[in-house]
Amino acid sequence: MRDQIEEARFKAFEASFDKSRAFWEGKAAENPFWYVSSFGPYAHRNLGEFWQSGHSIWQTLKEASKYHPRRSDVVVEIGCGVGRLTRMISPEVGWVSSFDISEKMLELARMHRLSNVTFYRAEGDSLLPLADATADLVLAYCVFHHLPSIQAFERYVKEMLRVVRPGGMVAFTLTPRDWRVFLEPLLRLRRLVKETLLVSGGPSGLYRREWIGIRPQKRTVMRLLPEGERKAVMHGDNWLFVARRHSAAHEATGCEVREKVHFI
Repeated sequence: MRDQIEEARFKAFEASFDKSRAFWEGKAAENPFWYVSSFGPYAHRNLGEFWQSGHSIWQTLKEASKYHPRRSDVVVEIGCGVGRLTRMISPEVGWVSSFDISEKMLELARMHRLSNVTFYRAEGDSLLPLADATADLVLAYCVFHHLPSIQAFERYVKEMLRVVRPGGMVAFTLTPRDWRVFLEPLLRLRRLVKETLLVSGGPSGLYRREWIGIRPQKRTVMRLLPEGERKAVMHGDNWLFVARRHSAAHEATGCEVREKVHFI
């Protein structure tokens, strides 16, 4: 019976992952820059401003997380999209391994021709072929809130902790859980009606689970992170979670810090 349950869960995960890949491949073909950053206009996007925002985000991420890149560092980036952050990270470190679910997004990212970056098409929630304990920073910016389930998120965090070296850092953002979670069915229906009846030539599929994703509680997320140097930073509309992996010999005590910082 247990084997049957596990098989059913695996098949459900495969189905949700296939749906997510199909969704994001479609969005990469439709309007990749807007679906990477929906803060700008859907049509006639100022791409200079789009790429410059990568610099601003990277600077603020470093300040908030207290990450100080070194030329010898290895960075793993989850959900790189078209490479907006990748091209900012690359000059400051030794090597970057960047993952994305969409091959079309990766095609655009590879056009930057970054000599110290390897781009991988993500397969499920795995960071293979990366070896254990090899990264100085594992980063997922504005990615995890699009995941199809809490279980997929938990597996990604385990993978982040697998590939980060002792003393290294994991950092990721999530959208806070608020009152809209309880109205989600109505909000999704409202968006579906709006897209179907009222709006043409704009973004589509914003009622889909692949876009809406998950909103885990902060305490649930903190329990997944190693005790010791960990914090949840509130910035704008999102949480930034940061943790360091300690060596087995390090006698760490639980520590949680909340700070305020403005992200662009």
